[in-house]
Amino acid sequence: MSLHSKRKRTTIAAAVMVLFVATGYLGNESAFADEKPAVNKEIVSPYQAYTYDLMSEHIRKLAEAYPELIQVKSIGKTAYGKEIIAVKLGKGEASVLIDGSQHAREWMGTNLILYMIDRYAYAYEHNMKYGDYVVRELLDHCSIWFIPMVNPDGVTLQQKGLDAFPEGARPGLLSMNGGSADFSRWKANAQGIDINRQYPAEWTGIRYSTKYPMYKNYKGSEPAETAEAQSMIRFTYDADPEIALSYHTSGRVLYWHFHTKPENLERDRKMAATLSGMTGYSVVKPEDYPSGGGFTDWFIAQFGRPGFTAELGPYHEETALPLWTFTDIWAENQTMGLYLASEGYKLSRQRYPIETVENKFQLLESVKLYNRPNESFPTGGETPAGPVVSDARMGGWFRISTWLGTKWVHLDKASYLQGHTEKFVQEIELQDATPLFKRPGAENQEPAGMLTPQNIGTLERWNDWVLIHTWGGDFWIPYKKRTEAQ
Repeated sequence: MSLHSKRKRTTIAAAVMVLFVATGYLGNESAFADEKPAVNKEIVSPYQAYTYDLMSEHIRKLAEAYPELIQVKSIGKTAYGKEIIAVKLGKGEASVLIDGSQHAREWMGTNLILYMIDRYAYAYEHNMKYGDYVVRELLDHCSIWFIPMVNPDGVTLQQKGLDAFPEGARPGLLSMNGGSADFSRWKANAQGIDINRQYPAEWTGIRYSTKYPMYKNYKGSEPAETAEAQSMIRFTYDADPEIALSYHTSGRVLYWHFHTKPENLERDRKMAATLSGMTGYSVVKPEDYPSGGGFTDWFIAQFGRPGFTAELGPYHEETALPLWTFTDIWAENQTMGLYLASEGYKLSRQRYPIETVENKFQLLESVKLYNRPNESFPTGGETPAGPVVSDARMGGWFRISTWLGTKWVHLDKASYLQGHTEKFVQEIELQDATPLFKRPGAENQEPAGMLTPQNIGTLERWNDWVLIHTWGGDFWIPYKKRTEAQ
């Protein structure tokens, strides 16, 4: 076949794929439960260069279209004031993390992530499947955190050039680019620092680093120097994902190993082999002395959890991938996020062996709320005293519904009753001196005071105790030591 014929076929295939994207038929979604026809909201169109502004607009539209499913937050701000945006898709407590565009010219990862969010949300809303994955069931168990554009300043410079930056910054940017006004090869952030060489994972031993800021490979003067790396590190601790994946370009290869602990080798190797089988990407062999500084290098070393870096698309030197490559990239990666969520949920269950069981409690005081059954993950909020129902537990931790959503409380350190109190409004006669207690159950308690014989009104009852109101506040008294007034 002639080169002209090959190009013609590629162009036709891309045009057909654009039509499929526009009409909502891309992917292997299949109806699963809903009877009504699914309406495609057509928010993300991946056959275009996603600028920071367009990405932000489409993320806002996605959040508006799926308000119960998508949460959006800023995890930091760049040197030029751009928000680094994180998107949470799903309702599960377990989570995985997928990021893109750590390198400016590698914004194809942003296109892929945005389309993943669009298609997965669409499938969730209409209870559909992607491949073997029932999207709604999966995302109810494990959420996916996406950071579509880690490096918005660098992407803006690569796509728009000097005109997108203040006049005073332009001479420095030109100098870092070797005097050229063509920024299509730009890889760093707008300070000339390579973000994916900024993470504290054997940072001092990074190879092939330049000695000064430029369009690529400068690791900075110290690790986590940039706002982008600081934001990613801080957010990763907060989100506590079970698995991390970074999308880069190009070369169709998969990195998975960075001084991986022996006990994790088989686990991570199997996942890498599965991802390789899904995508066709070659698995990079582990090195004894790898050059570090990458985000997933740091994630693997710091957390001991699986981390992967996927190089999207055919090898393309020193610039962005052409948009027509998205056809194959989507075919190779369309179930990647769902696979990671499925594996992330399994890992979460190992780390947090949660028992699904209903328990009723009466909190006698306000209790701190946590995002995980672990004191390292406080929300900063509290739930007030009163009745609560827990649907799961892990040791002394219980999961409850709150004004912040589903959260955890640690009842080992709280004052509570097993079961709920019942309303009990009566007047009772105290025939003897009666001790007052802050909570029912006199064990290990000193009375808070004494009441002389008298008639008094009750509020609530719990087993053999009643709650009464006095001038000094509400107190519990033994129920068996009273006789009801006639």
